[in-house]
Amino acid sequence: MDAEGDISMTPPATSLRHLSFEETPEPAVTRARLNAVSFKEDRAPFIHDASATFTVDQPAKATISESRQWKKVKEIVQWKNPALSALVLLLGSFCALAGEFILRGDHKVTPLKAISYLVLGDMAVNTLRSMVSSQWQDKAAWSTSAVIASAAEGAKQAVLRLATLHDDLLSAKDPVLTLRLAGAFCMLAVLSNVFSMWRIICLGFFGVFAWGMTWDMYGTRILEHYHKVVNAVQERWQALRLSRRQKAIALCVASLCVWAGSGWTMRLQVLLLGALTVRCNLKPAEVTAIISHAEPYMHSAKKRARRLSVAATDYVRRHSFGPVPLKDHEK
Repeated sequence: MDAEGDISMTPPATSLRHLSFEETPEPAVTRARLNAVSFKEDRAPFIHDASATFTVDQPAKATISESRQWKKVKEIVQWKNPALSALVLLLGSFCALAGEFILRGDHKVTPLKAISYLVLGDMAVNTLRSMVSSQWQDKAAWSTSAVIASAAEGAKQAVLRLATLHDDLLSAKDPVLTLRLAGAFCMLAVLSNVFSMWRIICLGFFGVFAWGMTWDMYGTRILEHYHKVVNAVQERWQALRLSRRQKAIALCVASLCVWAGSGWTMRLQVLLLGALTVRCNLKPAEVTAIISHAEPYMHSAKKRARRLSVAATDYVRRHSFGPVPLKDHEK
């Protein structure tokens, strides 16, 4: 409205909008996602830019930090920084030689003796601290140490990550992935007959560095040859045109051949690999039918196990503490 009382229909000279995107974090999430978007309009004149602000929650920061750490590891393994990669390889070689000497060296120090020496050394240092300064001794306590607290938190996070890795890889959600992992661990069990666990770790460490250098130079050629071999094997297998019955017969014959000339551990591995192979060839409808037929038996087995547990508990109570009346939920 102007000075004379008339209504002016002319808009401001410039009226651009500020867009503000704000992300509201949710508790207990594993990755960042857009939860709420808010638009704020600013009618202030003579503004010639638009701004957007984003806020990221704490789990997203942790994910970004992990991706950066993984990127640094890849740079070290792929020799992007030769000096740093050589230093890590040198330190790893020293640790490998030290571990080999500790485990298989010509010495008479047993693990129990080494633990005893470490405990005695800790007691000697603490005794010296108590004789010199009580304040120094209090500051050196493990229960109030920030290093121990950080190590405990790190161990907790490591256990949680290990549990997540177990759920992702070993929970048998993907039968094909489960079959591949089972085959890999069976090969690892065979290698353990030749190499010790420490030597397998050392070979894996040096193999990663060698693979990183080789992949940087010949990665494309390696992938080409790998895909050629895989495609050739798949074409040969598909050219046989075996039915499911023929595949089952071939699996049984191969399993019987391995069963005849191996021990019980290998036989159990063969049973697992055979069961996983059959699971990979089942159709979803067949899997659903098997589950529907097996669930009633599982419920019955759980009820029987619960009754046996109640009976065993009652037996222990009667013979240990005399007759004790059962509770309502145990009847």
